[in-house]
Amino acid sequence: MRRLYRWLARSPGSPLALLGILLSVATIVLFLTDLRSRYWDRIAAAKTDARSFAKVLAEHTALTFEDIDRVLLEAEAIRRNSLSGRYADTGAANLALRQLQKSSSVIVAIGWTNAAGDLLANSYGHTPPRKNIADMPHFVAQRDDPATGLFIAPPYRSAVRDKWFSAASRRLSNPDGSFAGVVAAPLDQSYFTKIYRSIDLGKDGSVALLHREGRILAREPEQREAIGKSVADGPLFTQYLPVSETGSYELTSPVDGAERIAGYHVVSGLPLVVLVTYARAEILAPWYRHLYTYGLVVIAVVTVILFGTFVLVRQSDSIAAKTKALAKTNSRFDAALSNMPHGLSMFDADGRLLVSNSRYRAMYDLTEQQVRPGAPLSDIVSHYNTSGTDFSLNEFLEGARERTAHILTLADGRVIKILRTPMNDGGWVATHEDITEKRRAEERLVQNAEELKRANDRFDAAISNMTQGLCLFDAGKNLVVSNRRYQQMYNLPDELVRPGTPLQRILQHYADRGETSTLTVDQHVQLMPTQRRQEYELKDRRQFLIQRKPLPDGGWVATHEDITEQKRGEQLLAEKAAELEAMNMRFDAALNNMSQGLCMFDAEQRIVVSNARYGEIYHLSPDKVKPGTSLAQILEYRRQKGTIFADVAPDVYRSVNVKQAKEVRELVDGRVVSISRHVMPDGGWLTTHEDITDRAQNEKRISFLAQHDLLTGLANRALFAEKLDDAAKRSQRHGMSFTVLMLDLDKFKHVNDTLGHPAGDQLLVQVAQRLKSSLREADVLARLGGDEFAIIQEGEKSQREGAIALALRIIGLVEQPFDLSDNNTVRVGTSIGIAFAPEHGTDAEGLLQKADVALYAAKTGGRNDFRIFQSELTEAADLQKSMETELRQAVAGNEFELHYQPMIDARTRAICGAEAFVRWHHPTKGMLQPDQFLPLAESIGLMLPLGEWILQQACLDAAAWPSPMKVAVNISLAQFARGNLFDVVLCALVDSGLPPSRLELEIADAALLEAGQSSHLLTLRQLKNLGVSIVLDSCLVGYAAATALAGFPLDKIKIDKPVAQGLAHRRDCAAVIASIRALAQGLEVATAAKGIETREQFDALVAAGVDFAQGYLFGRPVPLSELDFDAMIPLTKARLSIVHSYPDRRA
Repeated sequence: MRRLYRWLARSPGSPLALLGILLSVATIVLFLTDLRSRYWDRIAAAKTDARSFAKVLAEHTALTFEDIDRVLLEAEAIRRNSLSGRYADTGAANLALRQLQKSSSVIVAIGWTNAAGDLLANSYGHTPPRKNIADMPHFVAQRDDPATGLFIAPPYRSAVRDKWFSAASRRLSNPDGSFAGVVAAPLDQSYFTKIYRSIDLGKDGSVALLHREGRILAREPEQREAIGKSVADGPLFTQYLPVSETGSYELTSPVDGAERIAGYHVVSGLPLVVLVTYARAEILAPWYRHLYTYGLVVIAVVTVILFGTFVLVRQSDSIAAKTKALAKTNSRFDAALSNMPHGLSMFDADGRLLVSNSRYRAMYDLTEQQVRPGAPLSDIVSHYNTSGTDFSLNEFLEGARERTAHILTLADGRVIKILRTPMNDGGWVATHEDITEKRRAEERLVQNAEELKRANDRFDAAISNMTQGLCLFDAGKNLVVSNRRYQQMYNLPDELVRPGTPLQRILQHYADRGETSTLTVDQHVQLMPTQRRQEYELKDRRQFLIQRKPLPDGGWVATHEDITEQKRGEQLLAEKAAELEAMNMRFDAALNNMSQGLCMFDAEQRIVVSNARYGEIYHLSPDKVKPGTSLAQILEYRRQKGTIFADVAPDVYRSVNVKQAKEVRELVDGRVVSISRHVMPDGGWLTTHEDITDRAQNEKRISFLAQHDLLTGLANRALFAEKLDDAAKRSQRHGMSFTVLMLDLDKFKHVNDTLGHPAGDQLLVQVAQRLKSSLREADVLARLGGDEFAIIQEGEKSQREGAIALALRIIGLVEQPFDLSDNNTVRVGTSIGIAFAPEHGTDAEGLLQKADVALYAAKTGGRNDFRIFQSELTEAADLQKSMETELRQAVAGNEFELHYQPMIDARTRAICGAEAFVRWHHPTKGMLQPDQFLPLAESIGLMLPLGEWILQQACLDAAAWPSPMKVAVNISLAQFARGNLFDVVLCALVDSGLPPSRLELEIADAALLEAGQSSHLLTLRQLKNLGVSIVLDSCLVGYAAATALAGFPLDKIKIDKPVAQGLAHRRDCAAVIASIRALAQGLEVATAAKGIETREQFDALVAAGVDFAQGYLFGRPVPLSELDFDAMIPLTKARLSIVHSYPDRRA
């Protein structure tokens, strides 16, 4: 073990080895976990099914014994009539009892006794097996306990028939309350066996009816030795019945010794228990097949993983050893290159870089990627040009075969000398020397010479173009030089401005022109050199400012400036001073009442002015932002107050960011500030600061909402399209693969329709949470709208297997129950369409469409499954979309027609009404049957408008029929869920004028039970009160159980076509129809059968007591114009007496 640890520590391949081992262990653990889950799922499902069957059969048994009790009560009435003399003799009473006995399939005989147990009257029609039953349990129980009521006796064996029976009895009392005898009926246990035989419980399943004292009354498969056997010491009676009247458990059968899974249910109000069992071996058979099949697969997968890991580890160790040796050699070569004073680069004959040193990279600011071995020279030159350097590759390569020198000037001003030496193989070696400083020294020498020449030229130009007059006098007070402006200002002739002109002559010229002064010319000559500053006004009102500066040689230089406009400006400035002071006061008021903070800095980064809002934003007192405070101090004060920027250091901000025109910064206290700067010509800047915390938070929220679904928080369609486009671009550039999965919930519309949109929203939120839990951080999950989701899966080593695994994982998660509000638990499924990139293309929109096509294939193929895109699926999707478009157009254009099939009164064989069936006049396919378009209409939400049209048209057509005739219209679950069914029906009746009593609404049993909410039940009762008949369509015993249907206002129960057609030849169909008849009698409603195609089927149904019939035997659905209400059904009257022998059970 230590050797293994040492090998793992030093082997480069050890992570791969550990990964392989962990992957193998994980595979085995996952398989075992799944195996265990499947095992208990099979057991739990069997228990649930057994309990459900036991409950249904218990309810059927209760109904059967209710019928038996009714017969006993009618026999008691016959006894009362006999005692009162209404029957001539006992024979007449026996005949009445025989007629009564025939009304029940389970009752063998019926009769009553006196107090001694002597049989006084009976239905046998011959000598009864026993004339005294005083020792029978059902007699003793009634005799000993006046409050017994209906009593069910334990099983007993008939000595005459060698057959097991039970018995039901009721007490007979004298007028004074004393015991007068019993009315009793032996029961045929085989009746229950026949019923149980129609239940499919697998090859070795069983059903048993047990008495509460522990004895078996009936069992299927039938075993004679089991009937009457006591199982009172078994777990059912010792452990489970004392605790609960319904439940499930596992046992070893006391009858056949087999291991079984059982479910039981107590028959309400009776001492009976129904026990349903499955053979444990049969339930677990699929589990064992899964174990043997996939166990071998797991062993093979683990073997492949371990072998592959071994090979990869060996290769990894070999590569690591070679890499280490090469790295040692390269490190020596790199050390030599890195210490060269010049940059060095070596290229091959194709212009690809072989080697370079760090000085070369630093000199040209190149990255490691740009100077990787093999990088083409053209890419490096492109970097030069991108950074602003003008470099011609063609000129550089012209002398590739000779030793040449090349001067390159970089964009930052540096000058590089490149000395290139060719190699024998056609490549070259180049050294790169920075000669910037040498070049600058040479350039400075040339610039100094040129500067001197320019200075002289500037002096001449300055003298000639001065706005001021200039004159220079020597110590002898003679003019040395003057400019043109001086001559122009005083209007002097050319001879007076020549060098050497005496000052006295010039002043005399002034005097001769009338420029008077209090001083003489000579006095001016003496005084002038000493006057440094003099203001002088001419007679034309112009004012000159004369400034003189003495020279070391005794002369002076004087400037003469025309200040006429300046003086006028000073006067105007004085006038405006008061206005400026008022404006400053207004500016201060505006500045300190701004909603934004304002601060002005000079070129030295010191505050010139700021307002109060600036200090409030950064929590600075007025003394901290007074003029002269430096930016560095401001930032330090803000650091102390906790109002510095969160994303940049103060020093970096002060040195780099102060000149940015506009920016948004977050403070360390969480607030967000918008800063705008205006750079001023003197180097300072003006800034405004606005606290935009609320606005930034709103913008972030708006930005999030623009790209995310409000309900689930997932990415929305816009963000998903952006992510999908990015993935497609990566795939196009780098060949990377990714997978697009489109998901659509199955039965989501059903949840919305039955529980409401809030429940649907809760379901979507929980689905989104489960989907997120099944994905990695790198995967993208979005809700595209409604119940449609999409996923982008990237980075899978095995793209197809990864996508399939994800799809199966999602299907498993979604099909688990969802707990919604109001204690509602729902189950839904999901259909998934999958498209692969680049296998199915790299266009984002195209991939989404292909995943959608695959999704459609999954939904049409059975739902709760996934499909991978195939090209042939596109044609089917196009056909489906075309069909959807045509169906929408048909609904909008009323391209439908109603056909009517007659409904027959089984007693009179006359037409009593017709059922409406819709047909579609397709523009190209002709007349389409309902099953060709109604499922599509329901899936795309067209059942509401189509159903309303059918109802309205049927009422309009029926209004013209003879008054007794009724019209039957099918109502879908979608019309129930809409919540306005009563209003729709009422409008149809009012618009057509059809009496409510002539309208029948047919509702499938599943839809009726789904509509069992209080609001829907109220709608049915309102319709019933209006006079409309409610018909339960396609009733199957066990599904539409009496307990579930008892609250519905039904008028008729309709038997489904397969059951009606199988009555004559199948015992299970006969049992179902008998149960439906018993249910109808209990609810006091009529029965009808549909799908009748032969005379034999009709005769069998009439014999069974069905009240109404419908099918091809009486007529196919026909247009309104072909419907004949005066026709009689062409059947003979041979069976008429049978029809009359049954009482009319119609409500």
